[in-house]
Amino acid sequence: MPIITIAGYKGGICKSTTAIAVASLLSAEGKTLVIDGDPNRSASVWAREGKLPFTVVGEREAAKVMRSESFEWIVIDTAARPSKAEIEELARGCDLLISPCPPDMLSLDALVLMAQDLPQETNWRVLISAVPPHPQTDGNDLREALTAKGYPTFKQGIRFYKAYKNAVTEGLPIQKTKGGKIGWRDWQTLKPEILRAIVKPSSAKS
Repeated sequence: MPIITIAGYKGGICKSTTAIAVASLLSAEGKTLVIDGDPNRSASVWAREGKLPFTVVGEREAAKVMRSESFEWIVIDTAARPSKAEIEELARGCDLLISPCPPDMLSLDALVLMAQDLPQETNWRVLISAVPPHPQTDGNDLREALTAKGYPTFKQGIRFYKAYKNAVTEGLPIQKTKGGKIGWRDWQTLKPEILRAIVKPSSAKS
């Protein structure tokens, strides 16, 4: 039961969007649970219509739900601005930590601070999110900066589309809302990278 945690030192970096999209991808591989640990409860709000292909619960409900049901994948949406101790616990408690980062200086600064606080053995990846449309080069510029710092970064970035807002309002997976199929292609391209990056619990012991 691999655990994927979505975390960052700043709000507004597309954490909840990433959690929902990653869970949508993994639900095609097996029964998936999203644990909503964000006080804003964005993932729970997205799921309240009951139209998502996976279960979303608050962190205080998670233990009971996991005791009564069997899941193959766990995705955790975390609170913004965790403390150093909290990010260390989150990192050690998952098989892959994904940190979304939009191409702006404040987000990059927050990412640098988080990277400094991650335990050395952390299996993590940066996901470049909210990439503006061509011909703007912000996404590529951020990728160059991340490469220069040596941060492990997914090759596929996630472009910004209005469909994401529609999906939240309608309580639908991104690919099921009007105009969402184009945005969904980014996630489908990303999926193999995620699966390759996950350290399965069984292999982690060897």
